[in-house]
Amino acid sequence: FLFCILHFAFCITANAQHKHEMRAAWVATVANIDWPKKGCFDVDSQKQQMIEILDSLKALKFNAIVFQIRPTSDAFYQSELEPWSMFLTGKQGVAPAPFYDPLDFTIAEAHKRQIEVHVRLNPYRVLNTDKLNLLSDNHLYHQKPELFVKYGTQYYFNPGLDETRSFLNKVVADIVTRYDIDAVHFDDYFYPYRIAGEEFPDDATFKAHPRGFANKDDWRRNNVNLIIRELNTTIKSIKPWVE
Repeated sequence: FLFCILHFAFCITANAQHKHEMRAAWVATVANIDWPKKGCFDVDSQKQQMIEILDSLKALKFNAIVFQIRPTSDAFYQSELEPWSMFLTGKQGVAPAPFYDPLDFTIAEAHKRQIEVHVRLNPYRVLNTDKLNLLSDNHLYHQKPELFVKYGTQYYFNPGLDETRSFLNKVVADIVTRYDIDAVHFDDYFYPYRIAGEEFPDDATFKAHPRGFANKDDWRRNNVNLIIRELNTTIKSIKPWVE
């Protein structure tokens, strides 16, 4: 009898404390991995592809997408801070024609289906290649090249600079303020993987702005800690409900 009572009480408690499950899928845009299909710059086709993705996820009982909207210091949304992504229109800085805002469109269609939209940003990455001619004329690189470094065959924001963190906070504040998103994810928010025989070129930055650190690796870890903490503060100060 005692066992039955305890079992009944446990079942009631378990049901009462049932937790919300996040069943999410990435929608990657860098190099057109998931969306839009490579070489597809037709607006109607892009919209239809996104609807098919969302319908498929809805049928499979997913309740969130993690939509990559800033793969390489560019934008899959209308921005005054960064250029339109080349993966959206074929050339960085060129807006969709006829015009539409892919993030606005995705949010509206996802929320219709009770699917949350979590935006995914790559904070430091600027180019996956050394071809600077791929950057649009209005890219920040051309205005403030001192904020960027080349490592291997790729370009990055320099994580050790206060101005880098300040700019990234502006980008995130702009997104959170203007769009009805549910969460923000950060991918590759760490320093790039080490390349054998090549040191990440931030020695001068470390010497100029050590912030009390004697060990460069500790300083680098602190740079990452600082940006994530600041971004969290920025997000919560604008919309506390955004994760």
